[in-house]
Amino acid sequence: MEKKLVVFDVDGVLIDTEIGSFKELGVMLGKEEEVRKHDEEYQKRKHLGPWGLEELAEIFVGIEEDKIKEVAKEIVNERLMEGARETIKELRKRGYILVSYSSSPIWIMEELKRRFRFSDICGNVLETRRGKVTGKLKEKVDRYVKAERLKRFMEVYGISRENTYLVGFIAFNAKKPEVKKKAEHVVNKKDLIGILKFIP
Repeated sequence: MEKKLVVFDVDGVLIDTEIGSFKELGVMLGKEEEVRKHDEEYQKRKHLGPWGLEELAEIFVGIEEDKIKEVAKEIVNERLMEGARETIKELRKRGYILVSYSSSPIWIMEELKRRFRFSDICGNVLETRRGKVTGKLKEKVDRYVKAERLKRFMEVYGISRENTYLVGFIAFNAKKPEVKKKAEHVVNKKDLIGILKFIP
């Protein structure tokens, strides 16, 4: 029997967030003003190319990692997308391997992995020293890293492109019209169960 894979993004897919789980984490840790300033700068620069992950990491300098893990768990508890549990349960029943690749911080990703038993995850890793965040990125995850990670996973497990479904080609909860145009399928309602009809 051929192996089948579903790849989940996080922000706006597994986690119901307008600003992204990285920034949600900052806000919930009392860094709302810093997050706001970062977002303003990002809006000015985004058309020039990738910017902002290193600068976002700096917002967390000096915060205890245990506190961040606690808040990450809270975000997953409170902001889990409607239908996520049911969708993942059904896909597992259908025999799919499930992974999640995101630029979200690794603490969010680890909490999602614990909850949903993903076979693989990746997320931005912030450096810690003596239990506190230094403000530096230890492992950076952007769209290129995610693509490479997926490619490697498919090669190791012998999964074909035909048997791989990205919740992205299925545009779930997409904000930009151009994303909807490029997608093979579109789900407008904020309920993850809507993707199941496009995954055999």
